[in-house]
Amino acid sequence: MKYLLCLLGCCLFSLLTNAQNCPVTQQRKYATQHIEESSAGSVSEGEKSADANPKTASTLSIGLALLGGSATQHMGFSSRVQAGTPVSVKINYPSSLLGLAVTVTVQPFVYNGSSSPVATGRSWTASSLLALASANGDFIMTVTPQNNSGVNLPYDGVSVKMSATVGLGLSMNVYDAWIMETVNPAACNNPIDVLSGARAGAVQLLNATGGVTKPWAAIDDDPTLATYATLNTGAQVLSEVFETVVFSTPSKPGDSLYIVLQDPGAALLDLGLLKGFAIQPYLGDNPVGAPITNNASLLNLRLLAGAGNKYVLSAAVPASFDRLDIKMGGVANALASLRLYDVRMVAPRPQIELQLNGIPDAGPVCIRDVGKIKLQVTNIDPCATYYWYKSDNTPLPAGTSFSPVLTAAGTYTWYVEAVRNGCSNQVKNRMPVTVKIVPVPGSPLLTIQPNNP
Repeated sequence: MKYLLCLLGCCLFSLLTNAQNCPVTQQRKYATQHIEESSAGSVSEGEKSADANPKTASTLSIGLALLGGSATQHMGFSSRVQAGTPVSVKINYPSSLLGLAVTVTVQPFVYNGSSSPVATGRSWTASSLLALASANGDFIMTVTPQNNSGVNLPYDGVSVKMSATVGLGLSMNVYDAWIMETVNPAACNNPIDVLSGARAGAVQLLNATGGVTKPWAAIDDDPTLATYATLNTGAQVLSEVFETVVFSTPSKPGDSLYIVLQDPGAALLDLGLLKGFAIQPYLGDNPVGAPITNNASLLNLRLLAGAGNKYVLSAAVPASFDRLDIKMGGVANALASLRLYDVRMVAPRPQIELQLNGIPDAGPVCIRDVGKIKLQVTNIDPCATYYWYKSDNTPLPAGTSFSPVLTAAGTYTWYVEAVRNGCSNQVKNRMPVTVKIVPVPGSPLLTIQPNNP
């Protein structure tokens, strides 16, 4: 009995360990209700803060009124959110608000009997949190609603309020609010959001210059690579500009970042020229490892064939991440401009080994040995299912290996791809596998010649 309990316990531990190593498929659940309030201020296009589209935003404005004013955007969920659930809101904190008597607060709320939002628990001051980051631009703030004693509270939504004691004629954008919910299946590894702006770097934030133009073009999945985001440091290269790409689900440890980039001022590019360039993976708000700089040993830069002077920058990331923060600047001689054509995370491609009777073989294979053939995945991902296809896309039995049935000599090609468990989409790593089958050698032809003296 003790042995049985130990065996069951070990099996359970193994299952839990595998589950913990596999990314949880969670996706955003957006707030879909909106209410606006203002006092000597205004909120325009409030519906865009509840349209589940992180590209669009409502605008909070305070006019030139002598006594200042406020503007508030409320974003509510379709049902009450359980206590302890973090809520995120995306805002744009522009440089025009820096150094001014402007307060931006994030406040959870519940609906009263009249379906009006009523504050619940404590609030957070966005401007003070962003000041710690020494940055301006797009940000995601994530908080867990609680009272002043730290007890988690249920809530119906979250509000963003901009207020000032003096009218300043300023404005800011509020994009969306959301919580994360576990779904199965989920659309995995897709880039779903972009943040961009400027950081202080080696100067004061008020002196920072530069920015990012067309930031969404870096994740528009354009197969022609005709569109791009541009990072410009401006006159002050000691400041930093950044673009942060947010993915729909976390990566699995060992997945790679993949970036197509270009220096518009040079025909060629090498890692030595990428001064002041760095990539910081994040999991939520937490950095994953050290920043990946141009002297990182695992960073690979190669010319993209047939694409002019565009380059592919890639690196395997040993831990799970769901954001890539790409920054440029902060040092002398930094690049002044850089184009980003494509930013994504990439799962390792299946590596296939040809085996005969379980022994690796380089091929070709004699027709009489085709019954011994097995195609084996050698870099098995325990969080994935492997799907095999004929060359005409006809599906074959799934598994980490495939034993084809062949009856004639020739060259045969199959395809295999790994699809992460819990994912509804392909991960674009389908690989061709080609095997050459040769006929049985014919009987030797003997020629008998008489011996001539």
